[in-house]
Amino acid sequence: MAFNRFNKSEGLDFLKGLCLQFDNNISRYRQPSYDEADARQDLIEPLFIALRWDVRNEQNLAPDYKEVKYEGRVRVKEEGRETIKNPDYEFRYGLKTFFLVEAKAPHIKIPDAQSAFQLRRYAWSKHLPISILTNFETLCVYDTRPKPNIKDDPRMALIKEIRYTDYTREFDFLWNTISYTAVVTGAFDRFAEETKGKRGMMDVDDAFLAEIENFREVLARNIALRNKLDIYQLNNVVQKTIDRIIFLRVCEDRDIERYENLREIAEGGDGIYARLLRYFDRAQDRYNAGLFNMREDKIAREIKIDDRVLKDIILNLYYPSPYAFSAIPVEILGQVYERFLGKTIRLTPSGQAKVEYKPEVRKAGGIYYTPKYIVDYIVENTVGKQLEGKTPNQVKKIRILDPACGSGSFLLGAYDYLTRWYLSRYTEDAQKHINKEIYRDARGEYHLTIDERKRILMDNIYGVDIDPQAVEVTKLSLHLRVLEGETGETLDGQLALIRQPALPDLEANIRCGNSLIGPDFYKQYDIGLFSDDEIRRINVFDWNDDEAGFGKIMKEGGFDVVMGNPPYGAELSFNERSYLKKKYNIGTLDSAALFSIRAFEFLGSKGRHSFIFPKPFIYASNWYNLRNILIPYLIKIVDCGRVWKEVGLEQIIYVISKENKINTYNVLYREYENIIDVEIIKKEDCIKFGFIISGISNKEIEIGKKVIEVGNFLGNYVFNIRGVGLQKFLSDKTAYYKVLGGKQINRYIIKGIKGYLDKNVFIEDNGFIKENSILVQNIVTRKKIIASLPNNNIIKNYIILDTINQLINKSELSSKFILGIINSKLISWFVYMFIFGKAIMTMHFDGPVTKRIPFPNIDFNNPSDVKMHDEMVRLVERMMDLKKRYHDTTDERLRQQLDHAIKATDEQIDQLVYKLYNLTDEEIRIVEGG
Repeated sequence: MAFNRFNKSEGLDFLKGLCLQFDNNISRYRQPSYDEADARQDLIEPLFIALRWDVRNEQNLAPDYKEVKYEGRVRVKEEGRETIKNPDYEFRYGLKTFFLVEAKAPHIKIPDAQSAFQLRRYAWSKHLPISILTNFETLCVYDTRPKPNIKDDPRMALIKEIRYTDYTREFDFLWNTISYTAVVTGAFDRFAEETKGKRGMMDVDDAFLAEIENFREVLARNIALRNKLDIYQLNNVVQKTIDRIIFLRVCEDRDIERYENLREIAEGGDGIYARLLRYFDRAQDRYNAGLFNMREDKIAREIKIDDRVLKDIILNLYYPSPYAFSAIPVEILGQVYERFLGKTIRLTPSGQAKVEYKPEVRKAGGIYYTPKYIVDYIVENTVGKQLEGKTPNQVKKIRILDPACGSGSFLLGAYDYLTRWYLSRYTEDAQKHINKEIYRDARGEYHLTIDERKRILMDNIYGVDIDPQAVEVTKLSLHLRVLEGETGETLDGQLALIRQPALPDLEANIRCGNSLIGPDFYKQYDIGLFSDDEIRRINVFDWNDDEAGFGKIMKEGGFDVVMGNPPYGAELSFNERSYLKKKYNIGTLDSAALFSIRAFEFLGSKGRHSFIFPKPFIYASNWYNLRNILIPYLIKIVDCGRVWKEVGLEQIIYVISKENKINTYNVLYREYENIIDVEIIKKEDCIKFGFIISGISNKEIEIGKKVIEVGNFLGNYVFNIRGVGLQKFLSDKTAYYKVLGGKQINRYIIKGIKGYLDKNVFIEDNGFIKENSILVQNIVTRKKIIASLPNNNIIKNYIILDTINQLINKSELSSKFILGIINSKLISWFVYMFIFGKAIMTMHFDGPVTKRIPFPNIDFNNPSDVKMHDEMVRLVERMMDLKKRYHDTTDERLRQQLDHAIKATDEQIDQLVYKLYNLTDEEIRIVEGG
């Protein structure tokens, strides 16, 4: 029988009946004998059925796609001891959880401090904005973004409290905020955003980052004080100590490890670290995760750490700590660690430990992890496409690589996709795979066995990162994901069958090294010339070594999927730049571009590749060679805008397939977290314009093609040179040059000065203004080119800064004719659309730009051409005169009249330019934004 949801009217009627039933039997419902399980079945589940939720999975959806599922366990304090208590329901759409519901029996008065803290703690740890506490008699909607505290009043962060007698009156609110319809249509998200307060706001990732940064600082100081270690040993042992404790603490909250093992170690008297080492040894026997291999980690085994330091760290991770570790998604832990790795420990000359930002992170202004929706999109369009039409045996041979894996977010996304895919395939013929690849739990739901999850990880997932600490975090994240959903009981039962440790050793799959620089670097340069620090930093990596791992994959043709978020603008030494320029020779040494060409080389003949990438890739002149390599294989471009609000640079996602040399590609754009298909673009148009078209309609493309049909380019008529960079100016005006900056250049007029400079100071030739030149603001802002002509006085007595470009006219054309065209709406439109790719970031009006601006041919033997040339000169002379008169007068009425004349002349210039480029009225309307 098909599942039918209530419409709004039916839901309201159903809820009225439910409230009447409760009201007629309220004394019975309030009896202690009527427990929470009864309330859930009779009252709370029907309440949400009235709001269109498939609470009982009548659609028979797979476990990962259930709309409503019972949550995992969480620890709470009851009567002086800690016990397990479920927060009851998780409400979901697709793979995303939107809110939780904590159910209570009607005899429990809410909101109470215990229940409110329990709900807020779990939802905050799960990174959810809104959640609900209800005993049906009362429904409390909480903002679960403020950091919870056991001492909080139960009404802290309470958005709305509704009695059952008001459910029908408040039905619009319930329907528009927490119904299935509200979630699907985005109304829930809008409500969450509108109710977002500021007081006490601290996301779980920010709070936990501060927590482990404090752990690092106190551990680093104590270990440096008590032990003789170099800086690399200190960083390594501090990181791994934190990783080991966090891993085991997470396993406790998931009931994989016995709860309070670490607390008992911390409270067991002197010798805490010695007891921890014994625990780590047992963990190595159980998990074989590499993280706990103390036999090889001799430094960790031999160091001394004070008991007070370890005790404080461990006890901070237990109740009433706000962290419910079973609820914190592994992705959030990865995001925390990615930011955590942005700092490093250094030793002062006196041997004290200090924690500070890594130089490259300080330069970049921080660490910015990739949002999950972008990870999911890239995984779907690479891994997802590679799985189509394949059997599990065929998928076993697929190799997925992130060559700059960081904390492992893309590898986690790929692993999740694979595990869901395998489970779906296996359950299609469950009897064949039961107790081998899958098992069934007490509720009758199928799960992959631990052995199968290990196999998937080892067969399919590969990563490399230059940072050894990032490699360890990636392994930690993947290992936690392998164990997700298990308890100690289910895990022990499976381990008894397979007689193997719970986790795979990822040493061969997740490697530390420089994806860009191989061992041949030291054939070009003598290794003896490099210090130990430089050798560590360069960290060469041999992709062709290791017959059992990467080398074998490369010999078999390469990876099936390469994806990720490569580093942008990494600092490179002179030797690295020389090596990379010679090895790749693509016209740029930006690290993102180098990773892109390297990813293409790693890719097998039928492979798919996708990066989130800096937008200059699609238009910048120095990325031209890379574009030409990738365009034939391009499938999609997603214009993401600014993914990180703290970063001015815009991003795109590109997707390529090595076996699909088709003639078109899809352009999409991002709207919040949704990615929407908008246009199909012909690749031949990209070749014509010299950039990858994105966010431009096919009608606009046709106009652009018409503009370039004029047959010439501005760069053929002018030399483009930028002014000089100067830092200091003097105020004394005697025997000095006047200095112009970009702000002094206005359309058709130059106003004011930047400062003065001594004429005895050496100035490079490009600082002087040449005869027959046009001055243009170097920075193209507000989608408008701004240019003017210098008069003879300015040419003789002024110099220009590097915020100005000088176009030296080398042609028969009047400079005024050139000025009118480059100041026109059409040319600003063309440059913004077809040279700068509609980017919002700052652009420079340098030589590569003028070489790409289409410019009309004027045949001085053709009277018609001469007439248009001279008409433009006349209009520009009028405009220059009007602008000067407007600037010089203080008569406000005259200024208004001059302003009208300026606008009319500007319009005449634009119309003449449109005529020169043969545009129709309809095309003009599109250019002008109609």
